[in-house]
Amino acid sequence: MLTDLCQLGMDETAAPAAVFPSASPSARANWRRLDYLAYGNPRQRSAHALLTAGVWDALAAQCADMALVSTLAIGLDRPGSDLDILCQHPNPAAFAATQEAQGWQASAKGDNIWLLERVFPCAADSGCDNRIVSWPLELYVTPAPIETLNGWRHLTLMAALLERFGDAFYQEVLRLRLEDGLKGEAAICRLLGLAGDPYAALLTLEGCNLAELSWQPPSRDGMHASTDAAAMAPAAHYSSPVVSTTSATPVCPVSTESPTPTS
Repeated sequence: MLTDLCQLGMDETAAPAAVFPSASPSARANWRRLDYLAYGNPRQRSAHALLTAGVWDALAAQCADMALVSTLAIGLDRPGSDLDILCQHPNPAAFAATQEAQGWQASAKGDNIWLLERVFPCAADSGCDNRIVSWPLELYVTPAPIETLNGWRHLTLMAALLERFGDAFYQEVLRLRLEDGLKGEAAICRLLGLAGDPYAALLTLEGCNLAELSWQPPSRDGMHASTDAAAMAPAAHYSSPVVSTTSATPVCPVSTESPTPTS
């Protein structure tokens, strides 16, 4: 069964209950899965076709754990966005060397963290959207558990906030992404009035009951007339859990975007 998040923006996002089951107090996001992308928008389906054509399985065979933490997972990507993948590996340097021999560009980021980059073409027979000719992939390789990394934590919070405030909020975040070039974290923090470094500011919401947060769509010239009292009202109440993406202190500064964000 799909949550409301899947319906935001006329199927712009595709996070089913199994991936982000926010209606359950004991629910936890599961960004290890890829299957939900097959039911999403064209870019999500394209990414699913590429990753499930062998790329994901080849990496998973060598890693202890993996997760896709790109903003694509929640429909907030933009043209040129990377597919960001967290990889847990006991020896990141050795893994990087192996992948470098297979065409990946590898660079050490300190504290036993490696960044691997590669662009994959979309083959005509792969099921990819024919308007998308390639996908840039970025792997963040670390021995740390992936749920403790900021990439996982940021994406979980962003998904929860999209579900909390609904389509109007989603559209505003996406507008800031596309028109102002903001990162997902920065766009959300601007809308919620969270000051400071957006990557750190977003994490201040961990452990908070998001149902207690409020947000109103901005009043702008040219806003569609359908933005009436009902649209301006707070989102309908639901049984919102206290969002806890992880209880551990992050051990790796990995966000949903690259260390020098390009997505």
